[in-house]
Amino acid sequence: MNENNSGKLFGLDLKDRKILYELDKNCRQSCPQIAKKVKLSSEVVNYRIKRFEDEGIITQYQVCIDLSKLGLTQFKILLSFQHLKSEDINKIIEEMKKDKKVLWVISCKGDWDLSVAGEVKSLSEVEAFKNNILSLFEGYVEKKSISICTEAEVYQRDYLLEQKANFDRTKKLVTSSPSEEIEDLDLKIIKELGKNARSSIVEIAEELGTTPRIVDYKIKSLIKRGIITGFRIAINYGKLGIKFYKTFFYLDSPKEKRLKELNLFLASNKNVVHNLKVLSNWDLEPEFETFSEEEFNSILKRIKDEFSDIIKKVEVITISKEHKFTYIE
Repeated sequence: MNENNSGKLFGLDLKDRKILYELDKNCRQSCPQIAKKVKLSSEVVNYRIKRFEDEGIITQYQVCIDLSKLGLTQFKILLSFQHLKSEDINKIIEEMKKDKKVLWVISCKGDWDLSVAGEVKSLSEVEAFKNNILSLFEGYVEKKSISICTEAEVYQRDYLLEQKANFDRTKKLVTSSPSEEIEDLDLKIIKELGKNARSSIVEIAEELGTTPRIVDYKIKSLIKRGIITGFRIAINYGKLGIKFYKTFFYLDSPKEKRLKELNLFLASNKNVVHNLKVLSNWDLEPEFETFSEEEFNSILKRIKDEFSDIIKKVEVITISKEHKFTYIE
């Protein structure tokens, strides 16, 4: 039986939501581990997870990486189009998705039509990447903008259980950490996890021609070093009746204390799933997942009211389709 979107997920009961929550917290948990937490048998948990996959509710199992420690810079290009048919946009998007430097491609509604996020090793590569993307849409770009990420965090989806945000729900994506030396096998393991973060130790070892013991040791070491910061899921928003909003916060020279308070507020809100500090025309890019537009508007109103002294303007786009999403490829 389907449920409406006033705080519920379409077609999912409480046990389903608990399983999704646990997978979003750490998608490498085994079925027996999850079963113990949600009070179901391991067989039932496995069946429900398989159903999530078959129905396209879970679209990917993701590994979260501190890209800074790999010497990578994350950035985003936003485009607004003119005189361009949707079928032509889709053809170009399919080509872009093949580029390993492209991490995230979304169609959106609002001030922007398309957002493309990538990762590079130098600012000169940002320029080359931008020019390549713009050449694909030559003659059709009405306006463009770029943002370079200086810090980024992802938060587990506490709203799935309609509970307050947990204090330990943060996974780092971009930090001020210097890059580290990383062995070739370490990088290969990270990339295998990037394809499917739920792959077993045995599967990864077979793919890379090494032993499960070595893979297990390497993953634990990468976690200990803070290079791997967590494991989560990507979901199909449409199938769950979830609204996904990306916002752009323009700040008015905030004092460090107030900026810290704003970021703590965002980190402690159960509906905030990402927050990025950027170099751009704007300063922050919080992302929200809610059950309704009304819920989002209520959250945004509260933020504006509490931080009216430092927030000059907030722009909002609605994510209509996520074409590609990974933290590393």
